[in-house]
Amino acid sequence: MTIFKWIKEKLLGKPLATGRAISERLTNLQGLAIFGADAMSSTAYATEEILLVLVSASIFSSIFSVWTAMAIVALILIIVVAYRQVIYAYPQGGGVYNVAKENLGETAALIGGASLWVDYILTVAVSVAAGVAAITSAFPALYPQRIIIGIMVILVLMWTNLRGVRESGKIFAIPTYIFIISFALMIIYGAIRFIFGNFPVAVYEQPAAAGSLGIISIALIIRAFASGCTALTGIEATSNGVQAFKPPESKNAAKTLTWLGIILGFTFLGITLLAYWGKIIPMENETLVSQIANALFGHNPFYYLIQIITALILLLAANTPFAGFPRAASMFAKDGYFPRQFYTLGSRLVFTHGIVALAILSSLLIIVFSGSVHALIPLYAVGVFLGFAISQLGMMAYWKKAGRGHAKNILINVLGFIATSTVFLIVLLAKFTSGAWVLAPSIILILLLMHKIKKHYLSVEKTLSEEQAEFLKISPEKIMMIVFVSKLNRLSIETALFARGFKPKKVRAFHVAFDQNEVETLKNEWEIRFPEIPIDIIIDEFREIIPHAINYVRNMEKQWKEEGGEKIIAVIPMMVPT
Repeated sequence: MTIFKWIKEKLLGKPLATGRAISERLTNLQGLAIFGADAMSSTAYATEEILLVLVSASIFSSIFSVWTAMAIVALILIIVVAYRQVIYAYPQGGGVYNVAKENLGETAALIGGASLWVDYILTVAVSVAAGVAAITSAFPALYPQRIIIGIMVILVLMWTNLRGVRESGKIFAIPTYIFIISFALMIIYGAIRFIFGNFPVAVYEQPAAAGSLGIISIALIIRAFASGCTALTGIEATSNGVQAFKPPESKNAAKTLTWLGIILGFTFLGITLLAYWGKIIPMENETLVSQIANALFGHNPFYYLIQIITALILLLAANTPFAGFPRAASMFAKDGYFPRQFYTLGSRLVFTHGIVALAILSSLLIIVFSGSVHALIPLYAVGVFLGFAISQLGMMAYWKKAGRGHAKNILINVLGFIATSTVFLIVLLAKFTSGAWVLAPSIILILLLMHKIKKHYLSVEKTLSEEQAEFLKISPEKIMMIVFVSKLNRLSIETALFARGFKPKKVRAFHVAFDQNEVETLKNEWEIRFPEIPIDIIIDEFREIIPHAINYVRNMEKQWKEEGGEKIIAVIPMMVPT
């Protein structure tokens, strides 16, 4: 065993056989933790994003935050019902990409795929930044180190996922369920205190005057709604990873999605109500959840539990893209739109290249935006609603092709399309000047990149096709062989003998020398050993080899065809160390 292999096994575990893939799949409890952490974690900051918009009118105007939250919960219900259909119709997973590819064509599929790129990368960056913000709220001394902490968290998530799907499911299940239980207890406790009339109300130094609908313009409410729609990010992840569940895959994935919708709606609306009852407004140096927990419990152990588990779920939310992005990337790679390496399973039966690529890209966002949640949020949620709308349009086409008897299914997807496309336009317009405009050039660049990769693979396939294997039918009299030589040793000798064994019309040798002395020495030794094989030597004191080799082959090919030859075969020796 090499030292590299030994280190790899110690870090990631022993390689798993392909046949064990089925046993590495997730139970429903693990699936909810893996694919639901992103959506659930957004409840920690979605209400805060709504209030950041509304507070400009008045702290008392937060009644509109409750109405906004109720509208978003209704939207959650619509999307959950609509995506259950996607799960059953496409049990192979892939979500928007597969739905669009089969029903709307290549362009729609690639736009949907590109929106997934943007959403997954931003999800990691936003979730980690929000998790670090929760930590620095409880421990302000760590605030200057937020970027380093964020990158360290991403590296830990990368390492955990490289160890395998089931392994990460076991690790992340416990904190996810502690989050669900602790937040449910906090919401229920807050509701009881509100019912009995002793809910603590926040007092600020300069309270604003009560707002009214006149003060709060429709545009302001729309902006608040757009900001709160970050609560829906991550819902689609389950449909992308259906094959990660134990059989029956579709049934288990759909059940998990349903429970996710219920938990997400309850928690999001509950946090919004607690903030409204307590008249709490966002503060720069403390999160909304921290203020709520502090108002209800003071700085007791349960407050710190809420802060710690909020930070954990936000950090673990970044794990959902690590489950979804590599699988989506593998589908793009299978169709030739990603490098083929993304299609290959690693030693632990995970898509290693996708995991590593996601970690690098999200770390760059953390660095560029200085780990700020509010700087990243305007870019967030726009892409995911574009994907929602495309998938629902694709499902409408799917049921239409299926024939009669699917009126109910079509109605669900029509409603889903109207809702998600409307929200997409609202979010895009509301956040356009804040940074959402970046989505358009980002998707265009990604589309160009995917088309470029596809074009490359089509070119390679054409080059390697059977029809191109013409030299197999060519007489040796029409073939010239070029032997590349680094120095006269066993390697170059056996290579020359190998080429000569084909009995081609011509054999020539080629060498790039770095000084004049080397030329004379090699030329003399070569002519003694192979007098029948001429050697051409080029001197380059800048030690460039490849450009000279390419030019030499091109010139020889032109010369050989002028002489009536047809093909040139270059023979490149290589030593493989044991």
